Amino acid sequence: MLKLLAQAADAYERALNPRLRDGLGTDLRPAHYAVFRYLAPGGSRVTALAEAAGMTQQSMGELVTHLEKCGYVRRMPDPADGRARLVVTTAAGQDAVALAGHHIQRIEQTIAAELGTESLTAVRDALARLPAVLADHADTRSGEGDG
Repeated sequence: MLKLLAQAADAYERALNPRLRDGLGTDLRPAHYAVFRYLAPGGSRVTALAEAAGMTQQSMGELVTHLEKCGYVRRMPDPADGRARLVVTTAAGQDAVALAGHHIQRIEQTIAAELGTESLTAVRDALARLPAVLADHADTRSGEGDG
């Protein structure tokens, strides 16, 4: 199943990427999607983005720096801790997210036309439940062998 999930995610990004390139140019690559995917509405620290994306802080920092040079994000002082910095979207970044959202809707319309709306809803609902199911599984497995 993991292979199927990865193939579906790859196909989704392959459908999305050319549309974003047409609208935004070649500055964004699929690797940059991780920044936007995990960026909280009020901003996020690079450490939190890296952890959520499962990558090193250095790698995430490089992605953020590239997006900052392109004008999609900026770093600002974290109001909760003046020593830390938050990554936040700029107006151009918000426009890019809106454009991606538009194209994602169109991709999902294509999927719904092929699978049917009910099937798409069932797939979406099942995928939404997976993190909790797998977290519960990890919690029960971590107790094995204790005793």
